[in-house]
Amino acid sequence: MAWRVCFAAFLLAGVTAGAQSTSVMIDDLTTTEVQAAIAAGKTTALFYVGGSHQNGEGVAIGKHNYVANHVARRVAEELGDALVIPPSPYAPAGDPVKKTGHMAFPGTMSVSAEALALISRDVTVSAFAAGFKYVMFLGDHGETQPALKKVAAELDAEWAPRGSRIFFIPVYEEGEAAFQNHLKKMNVPASLHTPIDDAAELLALDGKRLVRPDKLKPEIASVASATLGKIFLDFKVGLAVASIRKQRGR
Repeated sequence: MAWRVCFAAFLLAGVTAGAQSTSVMIDDLTTTEVQAAIAAGKTTALFYVGGSHQNGEGVAIGKHNYVANHVARRVAEELGDALVIPPSPYAPAGDPVKKTGHMAFPGTMSVSAEALALISRDVTVSAFAAGFKYVMFLGDHGETQPALKKVAAELDAEWAPRGSRIFFIPVYEEGEAAFQNHLKKMNVPASLHTPIDDAAELLALDGKRLVRPDKLKPEIASVASATLGKIFLDFKVGLAVASIRKQRGR
């Protein structure tokens, strides 16, 4: 009888272990799985800010959000000791009252730089309360960068004496530079770089759902491809991983 009880316990343990998620996305995990992951050494949290705003014709509004989720997951997996805080879909994109910037177009959702800074601060403190040692700020939208840089520096000055660190990772700036250099080698005019990288990245992620090929301008459609988009996404992943390792090593 005893051996049956032991065997049943063994089977139950196997089922329980098999049911545990191996995802690096905090939203996919249970509370105890997050706790266990941090205790096992996953003490770096990635906070990636996306953004919902108008893009070139034929490209879904949520482009930055899809890229942020994809790149954040891959970066965490490659690092091996990181988890991804739910990425923010909101970023500065113009004044909604004056309808400046991207707010001149329907579908854009904008928050102020001050609001983003407050959210980033609270997310960081929440991460430290959970047991993370490092929080990395990344952004996939140009107007997000100054706000994230500023709040990262302020938070790091406040928390470094307590043994916790916050770093801004320039994945957008370095990624854009890599894109432009790649397209320049392909003899693509600089004026087409941004619409091409937008379309190409989404073609690589889920082109059938996120891109309207018949709405792309011919000069964009002739260059943008899933293959090119994968190259761009790989640039971002590689640059982010290298930057995070460098920052943590200091």
